[in-house]
Amino acid sequence: MRSSAASWNDSGMLLAPVALAVRTVPTTPLAPTSVAATHQRDAAAADLGQYYGPAQGKEGAELLRALHLIIRTGHVDRGYAQARDEMFSVVADIDGDNRIEDIFTGESRGPITDRKDAYEAGFNTEHTWPQSQGATGIAQSDLHHLQPGDIRTNEKRGSYPYGDVVKAVWSTGTGPAQAKLGVDALGETVFEPYAAVKGDIARGLLYFYTRYNESRPADFSTKNLKHDLETLLRWNAADPVDDRERARNDAVQQVQGNRNPFVDHPEFVDKVGFNKLDIK
Repeated sequence: MRSSAASWNDSGMLLAPVALAVRTVPTTPLAPTSVAATHQRDAAAADLGQYYGPAQGKEGAELLRALHLIIRTGHVDRGYAQARDEMFSVVADIDGDNRIEDIFTGESRGPITDRKDAYEAGFNTEHTWPQSQGATGIAQSDLHHLQPGDIRTNEKRGSYPYGDVVKAVWSTGTGPAQAKLGVDALGETVFEPYAAVKGDIARGLLYFYTRYNESRPADFSTKNLKHDLETLLRWNAADPVDDRERARNDAVQQVQGNRNPFVDHPEFVDKVGFNKLDIK
């Protein structure tokens, strides 16, 4: 399916409508061997092929710039209040059951349909790229890096980088669904979410750098990224993209008009070679 949406540049100027290739998720599952299912998969692949056409054959910094231009085009600023409502009502509710999972531990709470319900259930909005380091303006409401989080845990995470904790000073959750604050192998204070979302968070942060590095919001800083980049690349490899993350990517595009390329094409992470870039 194709649609069009007005887009905004990073200075807040309304641009002309642009065509968006939207990959739709069927409301009724189709038999995997049916002609309809095959056609739907082919159509989705064709749409994504068109969307990422300008990145074809590129690598390194050239690919990074091509992806920046692709995901900047068509990006609609929803405003922070509306974006949070859309996160809780659409983007984070993949199952459509009005129950939302805490990004830090996976705990499910509900019913939640907007930010007011979320707050009453003890959730607020986690900026995986901190507001104090540049998640401002259009970036503040960018749903590709926003996640629902337990309020107290979110306060503990603060603006610390993500990382692997070797000595915890605080934790929440149990067993494999545990989130921790502590120090990493380098002695730096970091925050570690539970394992099932580490790749999701990594790809959201790589998206954020790709989207905003060339058109930096106020106070943009790569302080955290420079510290935790190697960890994020490990997390990306260890926790690959799954169907829920793909569905979330679709939902974000329906709302704000752009996609996370590292969800659609995980191989782009290696092709960009983030650990070889001169990140400033």
